[in-house]
Formats: sequence, structure tokens, C-alpha cells
Amino acid sequence: MCGRYVVATPTSDLVGLFEIDEAGADLPEPNWNIPPTTTVPIVVEPAPRDDGPPIRRLEAARWGLVPAWADDVSVGQRAFNARSESAASKPMFRDAVRERRALVPADGWFEWHREGEAKTPHYVHGDAPISFAGLYAWWKQPDGTWLLSTSILTTAATGALAEIHERMPLVVSPEMRDAWLDPTEDGEAALEAVVAEAPGVVADLSSHVVDRRVGNVREQGPDLIAAVATE
Repeated sequence: MCGRYVVATPTSDLVGLFEIDEAGADLPEPNWNIPPTTTVPIVVEPAPRDDGPPIRRLEAARWGLVPAWADDVSVGQRAFNARSESAASKPMFRDAVRERRALVPADGWFEWHREGEAKTPHYVHGDAPISFAGLYAWWKQPDGTWLLSTSILTTAATGALAEIHERMPLVVSPEMRDAWLDPTEDGEAALEAVVAEAPGVVADLSSHVVDRRVGNVREQGPDLIAAVATE
């Protein structure tokens, strides 16, 4: 699963890394301890409304998907993750799988390994920023404004990551990013392709134990991702 992650890379660098054409307003500052319902940066490439080329945008979104038909924003509190195995058939996510797929930039994520009653936090990361497979939706708020929200797809953990937790966020390789974002691509086929390559993508990631302070959402700062000694 993915319930806490890190975006420490500045917005200006994300624009270059993800080949952004336009950046939205109010993009969040770097954050080393992101919980659900936080505003996060996502990459979207909606279908153009005319004959022009698609425009890739970096936008600020609430983490926790709120579909257009939702009665209340609180729906998103339980939709911050979407299981890749069932997302295409779930009413909460299926429209987004079909035509509203996103990339969620990240420097890494936290995962807790449980042994008995003890839970040990690990930080999983690569040598460069990565991207999670995400979904997005627009929801009209009571005041008439529009809320952009997102969910992170998850899959079965593989390799060394399976020793930490049974689930992991679905990481999209740089080579697959264009196809994943393309709204003209078949959504279910795009999802199957990303899931199929996931074991090889995450095989290059590293992990280490971090301070338990990361469990407190009020804790913040680069020291949260520093390795700590283990017994």
C-alpha cells in the first residue's frame, strides 16, 4: 500500500523531469511526510478540446479521489489508494482508469514492516524521482469551484519489497509514462502493461529503516528519510 510518501524535489525540477508544458497555480512546497488528504503535485494530460496537441500539466490535487458523483468530499478519505487488480471495475475508479490517468511524482515512500506488535518504518526510494501510477477526478464543490483529487494505484509487492509489506505503490517507468498519460490509450490495457513491468521497475529501488517519528504526520524535514541504526 502507500499511505505516506515524499516529494522533496522542487516544482521547477519536476517541470523538467516530467516534460511539463504548463504548471498550475498553488503547487505545494516540498514535503517529507505526506499523508492522505494533503495537496500534492500530479501530472495530467487531458484530451484536448480542439484539434491542438495534448498539453501536459503539473497540477495541485487533493490526495484521496473524489469522483464527480460524490455527495461529499469525505469520500476521498478512503480512496487515497486504488487496487490495480480491481480499479477498472470499481465505480469509484473505473472512469478514471478509462480516461483520467495521472502520474504522481515522488522521491520515495514509507512502508511499515510488522513483526508481532512492533512496526518498523522503511523508506523506499530510487536514485532519482519516481512516479506512481495515479488516477484523477474533478468534483464540483458546494461553492461552485472545482476540486482536483487523485488516488495512487497499488499492486502486490515483489522482490525485496515483499519482505517489508505485501503491497506497494505501482511505479511507472520513464519509458511507460507517455502511454500511461495518453487519454486515447485503452485504460485497462495501459494498466495491465504497467503492472506487468512493475517487478523490474522496483527491482532497482533501495530501502532502509528510518526514525519512527515519521508515523506522526506533524513531523517534517529531510531527516525523516535518513537511515537509522537497527539492532
